[in-house]
Formats: sequence, C-alpha cells, structure tokens
Amino acid sequence: MSTFRFPLPLAHLAFIAVLPAGIWAPLNIAQAQQVLSQIDSVPLITTNGVASTEVVPDIATISLGVDTERPKAADAARDNALAAQAIVGEIKAQGIEARDIKTLSVTLAPVYDGIQDANGYATNRTLRGYIASTSLSVRIKEVAKAGVLAGQLMDTGANRFEGIEFDYTQKEAKYDALRGDAVRDALRKANSYVNGLGLKLGPVLEIATQAPYPAPAGMSPKMLGAAKSEAAAVPVEPGSEVLRTEVRVTWELAQ
Repeated sequence: MSTFRFPLPLAHLAFIAVLPAGIWAPLNIAQAQQVLSQIDSVPLITTNGVASTEVVPDIATISLGVDTERPKAADAARDNALAAQAIVGEIKAQGIEARDIKTLSVTLAPVYDGIQDANGYATNRTLRGYIASTSLSVRIKEVAKAGVLAGQLMDTGANRFEGIEFDYTQKEAKYDALRGDAVRDALRKANSYVNGLGLKLGPVLEIATQAPYPAPAGMSPKMLGAAKSEAAAVPVEPGSEVLRTEVRVTWELAQ
C-alpha cells in the first residue's frame, strides 16, 4: 500500500508498534499525538515494505510421557517414577544435556469403572485403581536424531507420544535482518513514486511495524503421532518455514 498527500519541515521520528490484533498503537501517546498533528500539515508519502526468508528448523522438541495404572495409589506412583527415571536416563545416555530435559507434569488420579445410563452419565461406579502420569519434553539440537531418540524412548517405557515441535536458532537475528530488508523495500517503492513526479523524499515522519510471524512452507512445524511398541525410529521431517515481516514508513515530501 502506498499513500500520497499534498496539503513545515519535521524532524521528529516516531516509532509505532502493532498490537497482536493488528491495530496500530503508539508507544508514547503524547509524542505520537504531536507527530500525527504535524503530519496532517505536511505533504507526505507512505509505503509498505515487506521482506521474507525461508528457514529450515534445526531444533526439535519432543513431548512424551509414561502412564502407569495399578490397583494401589502408592504402587502406581512408585512404578511410574521408576519408568520416568529410566526414560530420563536414556535421554541423558544419548548425550542430551539436563537443561534440555523438562518435566511438564506429574499426576496421580483414581480410575473408575462404570456403566453409562441413557443420558451418558456414569452409574454404579467402582474404583478400578489409580493411574500415575509423567510428561516430559526433550529439546534436541540435531533434528536428524529426533526420530531415532523418540523410538528409543518409547522402547524404554514411554507409552504416550504427544508430538514434535520444530524451532530454529538465531531467530531474532533473522528477524533483525528482515526488518532492514523491509525498510529498504519501503524506500525503494517510495523512490519509484517520487522520482516520477520530480520530487524528493524528506525526513522520515513515522515508522510502523507489524509483529513478525512465521508462515509455514512445506510441512507443519508440529506433528502428532501415536506411541509405538517397537523401537523403530519415528518419521521426522522438519520441513521449512517462511519468516515474514512488514513495515510502514512515512516520509515528508520535498521539492
């Protein structure tokens, strides 16, 4: 989008951020109001700049767990703890650092048997036992090993596989580079307009940005799967993502 307006030099530079919903919102209300009032009195041009790049994830996070059901609560808790310890031990044996292993939850709950009536409500419930659950996440810095590790962990005792999420290193540096490219794109567009009109770009009056966001390209960055009893590697394909950012720049027009 490009905007011209032709109605006093202006040296202020206003930075405006966008809320997640996409509403332009000033960081400093008083400063923004002053700048906007001055913008109303000068000829200006506004252009949007866009930049994007495709990245391949190089970090995988596996979410999995182990559920243990026993007639007695103490037995369920004890056996589940032992199973979780075995899984964590296997993770560390594969060279994963402790800081990349996180316990997400540890729960213990009763399990009932019952018959449902015509309305779907359980009747004649009887206590069957107790189920203890431990959920873990493991961050793997070598994506190629994620599928093999997932298979090994399920063979070790994990009986709940909740999925794999992908990420990438130096994310902020990538977005910083994109912001610069987006501004240059806005400048290129602005110059293409004003050169044809015999005008020049004056000072920048306003820079507004939208929150950067990834757009999936190829596979989704998250895959869900069911636990397998054999120690086969879980198929893992990280695919790619397109990182994209957009900026809106307003300049004063000069003769």
